[in-house]
Order: sequence, then structure tokens, then C-alpha cells
Amino acid sequence: MSRTRLRVIRNILYRMKRTYGLPITLYSQTLGVTDPKTGKKSSTYQRAEIRRAIVQPARHTTSFVYDLSYISANKDFTTGGFFDTSDRRVIIDGKDLPLDWEMDLDQFVVFNNKRYDLKSINEFDLRLGFILVMREVKGQQIVRIETCHSVLTMQQSVTGVVV
Repeated sequence: MSRTRLRVIRNILYRMKRTYGLPITLYSQTLGVTDPKTGKKSSTYQRAEIRRAIVQPARHTTSFVYDLSYISANKDFTTGGFFDTSDRRVIIDGKDLPLDWEMDLDQFVVFNNKRYDLKSINEFDLRLGFILVMREVKGQQIVRIETCHSVLTMQQSVTGVVV
């Protein structure tokens, strides 16, 4: 790819980030361990905060999944196969991700206090950017990693004797 094309793509991403940029957080599970006695699962996550991702509007659809009783002959049709989905596309500038970050379909995004699982990832040449197609997960626990900064308060006290 020529330098002129790369510069044009970078300029387009920059302008779109300035116009449509919204903050999102990308999470990747690095370690998951299950305690054999209690069955409790503990996970370790890595986080990448993206200050300005190009978030497109959500597309809401009602989907239907065929059940085995519907497919096989001589069975009554079961109801309840309809469900609502909400898909979004997000464009992320490659500069906004850490250098060692590898995009994977097992990662998820938190945007507007909603969790989205990744359905597909399209990568631009030379890691200029990524186009993510995400689906909202309803009822799933939202994992948050917060950064805490401790604040120290300095006080001075003076005591004196008046004669």
C-alpha cells in the first residue's frame, strides 16, 4: 500500500474519531481458573480503554431459531424461538490499542454499561485500524476493572503557648 493511501486512511480515521468518537473498553480474559471443591470460577482480565472509537448506531432485529421439533416430521411446533438481537459496528484506530494487544473473537466490549461480544473482526493493512461487529449480550455479568488512585490529604497543626 502506498504512503499516500496510508495517509488518507489515517486522516479519515482521525476525522471520524473527532466527529463520532465515543469511549469504549475492550476486555480480554487472560486466565480462568475453576476451584474443584467449590466450583467457583475466578478470571483474570486485561483491559484496553479506547477514548474515541467510531461507534455506529445499533441495528435491532428479531431472530428465530428452528427447534428440532419444528424440523422433524409429525411433531408439534414449540413456541418461544423468537429473540431480539442488537448488533453494532465499531471502528478502532490501531494507534489507540496497546502495541502488544492481539484482537481475538473471545474478547468483549463494554459500551454504555452494556456488554457486547465480538462476532467478527476485520483488520486494515499494517494494523491501521479494526472494524468490529458486536452483538449485545443481555443478562450477562458486566465485568469492570476500575483504576483507583489514592489521594493523600496533608494537614498541618500548630500549637502554641500564649503568655
